[in-house]
Amino acid sequence: MKTKLFALLLLALLLGFAACSSPPKQVQPQARVSADATLKLAQNLEQKQRWLDSTQSYRSAIAQYQAFGEIRGQLYALAGLARIALQNEDSSGFHLHRLRMQELVEKADPPAKYILDLLDIYVLEREGDYARIMDVAADAYDYPIHIRMQMLSHRLQAESYTNPGYASESFVDLQRLSARYRKSLKKDFSADPVVLANAEYAMAYHSYLLRQYDTALQLIERAIDLDYRYENFGGLGSGYWLRGKIHGTMGNSSSALADFMKARDIFSHFQNPRMQEQVNAAISGLKGD
Repeated sequence: MKTKLFALLLLALLLGFAACSSPPKQVQPQARVSADATLKLAQNLEQKQRWLDSTQSYRSAIAQYQAFGEIRGQLYALAGLARIALQNEDSSGFHLHRLRMQELVEKADPPAKYILDLLDIYVLEREGDYARIMDVAADAYDYPIHIRMQMLSHRLQAESYTNPGYASESFVDLQRLSARYRKSLKKDFSADPVVLANAEYAMAYHSYLLRQYDTALQLIERAIDLDYRYENFGGLGSGYWLRGKIHGTMGNSSSALADFMKARDIFSHFQNPRMQEQVNAAISGLKGD
């Protein structure tokens, strides 16, 4: 009897030890979940050009990330504040945020300089310096996939502007990564549909310049669908503009005019005079003015 009792006690101890020694399930701390959600909200508000609300959310995200020492999240939020400062012609605010990013980049482990590089590319695009973009927008296999896609999208766009009609290797790489990323949207909540929409747009524009109009139309349809569903209005306006260009080139004048009108409404609402001018010129060309 004592032997049997001892065996049962020993078995219970062994089972208890096994349970304690098995690796615990990785559960994301609630603080990180909350900070990530706040960052996502800030980015969505920025897309809608709600500058004040977006600024407040970015600042809240920074404070939350600081509380548990998350540098990468702070960098993304600071980049958002820097972009908003540029939109509002606040150069001193922009340089202050960028300087803070430089300080944090030096402390980041693993490295996260690509977040600062993406901000610099944003500035270069505003300035139309596409040659410099091709130097900065470098792809690297150890980057997260969403960063690789953004780098390749910017690079492909720059190559399309500087060498129109020239087939780029970046297209092939971006096409392959986009197929992978598209699958992740269905199961990964953190995946950003706008990253995919921008990639589809870059590939569509490149295909349009290569006179591959059917391919370009298929790609821009996917970009428009994503931008519409996720309320990325800046991207949606550009998508309608490009689809109008494709339809016009293919001889579909009525479809082209409908897209140009949609694009003009969006650019007018969000006060983008440069694109308004391009769309108005395209409409005048269709009407023979």
